[in-house]
This record gives sequence, structure tokens and C-alpha cells, in this order.
Amino acid sequence: MPEKVQAQQVQTPQEQAVPQKSGKKTIFFVAIPIVLLQIVIAYLLVLDLNSKTNSQSDKKDEKAKTQAVDKKIGDEYKINESEYVISHPEFLFVVKDLIVNPAGTGGLRYLLTSVGIEVTNEKAFAEIQSKEVIVNDILINVLSSKTLEELSDVTKRKDLRREIAKKVDEILTQGRVQNVYFSKFIIQ
Repeated sequence: MPEKVQAQQVQTPQEQAVPQKSGKKTIFFVAIPIVLLQIVIAYLLVLDLNSKTNSQSDKKDEKAKTQAVDKKIGDEYKINESEYVISHPEFLFVVKDLIVNPAGTGGLRYLLTSVGIEVTNEKAFAEIQSKEVIVNDILINVLSSKTLEELSDVTKRKDLRREIAKKVDEILTQGRVQNVYFSKFIIQ
């Protein structure tokens, strides 16, 4: 019997050595995929950042081309591209929360907008205030004549401003429309 005990003791150190080698193999097989995964993620992040910078430069080029085309148009109503008032206009008539059904929607969709109409002088401002109902009617007619696609297209927003300015300018006798601003433009 003592021989059997010794044989078991001799096998025990060999058995312990085998799990240690398989543990090193397991760590090796887990660490390599993790490192490779990190490399792939870093590569994808670099590609994403590169595509964002390219798209930003493309947008700048497109904006420069649009501005060049706008200068060539030379329309009598010089509507700024920006929807924000850069200088604080003194004579800004505001129509808040106007709701209109776009053309071709059958009343199932609507546009909620707030429009600011900047005029050239105090007399024109007083005149546009006194003709508020007419201005609201003009806005409703112009906006409801546009389809959902025309209203959704941001590139056509400048033309929409020009059309509103021209129509409102037709009813003014004491001055003229200088600019049109949209402070709210929600399509549902």
C-alpha cells in the first residue's frame, strides 16, 4: 500500500503543472482577441472622424457655391440667408403661432410657424400693424399654397421669404419690407 500512495503523490505534481500551462494558453487566447478588437475600434473611430471632417468641408464648399449663385440672382428683395437677426431691427412685426395646412395634405398635416416681418421705418411699422389681418391672410395664402415637400426643403426657404416679402410689400404704402424671419417652423 505505501507504494500506491507514493505513486499518487508523484502524479499530483504533474497534474498540477498541466492546468498551469492551459491557464497560460487561455490568457493568451483571450488577450489576443481583445487587443485585435481594440485595434479595429480605433481604426473605425479614425475613419468616422475623417468622414466628419470631409463632410464639414463639403458643406462649406456647398455654402460658398450657394452664396455665389445668390449674388448672381440679384433679386430686388435682399433676404438674408440666416434665420437669425444679426442686427436688432427696430421695426419688426411678429405673427406668432400661425397654423396652416400645406397643399395636398388633405388637412392631415400642418405647419406651425412664427414669422417676423422687418420693415424700413416707423410709418411702415404702424401701417403693417394696422393691416395685421391682411398680413395674416397673405401668410396663410402663401404658406398653404406650398406642398409639404416645398416647405420641408430648407434650400427653398429663402424663396419662401422672398415671396412673403413681395406680397406684404404690395400692401404697404409708407415703406417696404426689409427682411422676413422664421422664428418657429414646425411641420407635423
